[in-house]
Amino acid sequence: MRRERYNAEILFVVALFFIYTICALLLSVMVADNYRMGAERSERNFNMRTSVLYLTEKVRQTNSAEGISVRQTAEGDALVLGMSAEGERYETWIYVEDGYLREVLMSKGADLTPGIGQKIMPLSSLELELGQEGLLQIRVIDQTGERYDGKVFLEAAGEENAV
Repeated sequence: MRRERYNAEILFVVALFFIYTICALLLSVMVADNYRMGAERSERNFNMRTSVLYLTEKVRQTNSAEGISVRQTAEGDALVLGMSAEGERYETWIYVEDGYLREVLMSKGADLTPGIGQKIMPLSSLELELGQEGLLQIRVIDQTGERYDGKVFLEAAGEENAV
């Protein structure tokens, strides 16, 4: 009778150990999955905020409001920033193509050829609206459909329109 009780106690301890091990493994899997989802969400948010800040800084680096325009490409809006160097006129095109925000520097009036832009970061869509009062509204959309908005005031355009 003593031996049966001893065997039952050992079986109980072994069963308890296996239950503990299974719970620990399940908890580890759940934590790893939550960490992965949080890291992916953080990277998406970083890319979206960075893309809006990138566009904002490019606009601020452009000297005049006349050098800033919004044009159309095959896949949507493009921000075109004009500049002069050594007597030549150039345009920097920032646009989305094939799932990436891209940038290319070209001579003014040159045609935008698909695939020539430098990849900046992953992005699904870029929507731009240049208001008469000098406010550029920026909306970026990532591959999951999440969107992020930003605005930048074009000081030269605002001064011209302010009376």
